[in-house]
Amino acid sequence: MNPPLAETVAILREFPTATDEEILQKLLAIGCERTVAARLVEFVPIAYCRLLLAESGVSFSNRFQRKLVDGSTSAEQLLDAEPIWAEAVSFAEAEKRAGVVGKALLLVAARSSEFDAVNQLANRGTKLNDIVLSPTVFLWREDGPPLGEDE
Repeated sequence: MNPPLAETVAILREFPTATDEEILQKLLAIGCERTVAARLVEFVPIAYCRLLLAESGVSFSNRFQRKLVDGSTSAEQLLDAEPIWAEAVSFAEAEKRAGVVGKALLLVAARSSEFDAVNQLANRGTKLNDIVLSPTVFLWREDGPPLGEDE
């Protein structure tokens, strides 16, 4: 098991109402490298969302983009090209195989913007198998958002 992943999931579950920035700061406080911590905050909830909705019929993109400083978006990048993505997916799957279910998975998945989008569409009457999501656009720079000391 990857300790930063286990710590991330534990923090996400323990602090379900914390902002992404607060989760990032908690990861930094336990010694996680900043870029790794930022990727964990971005990728782990999406991995759990996709795990929960894997058999729902929702179609997910295997790409992502990043909002750039000038307001434009980066070129699309493959999630599979990100080592932390693969580790997050593997960790989530291992938890499910180990018997973690229900609320424990949902607490992590519900932080995902994809989960929110699917939920909103479903609440408006869209059938899950009709939902096709575009690439996720991350709003943070590569190493996360500016924090108090960065501003």
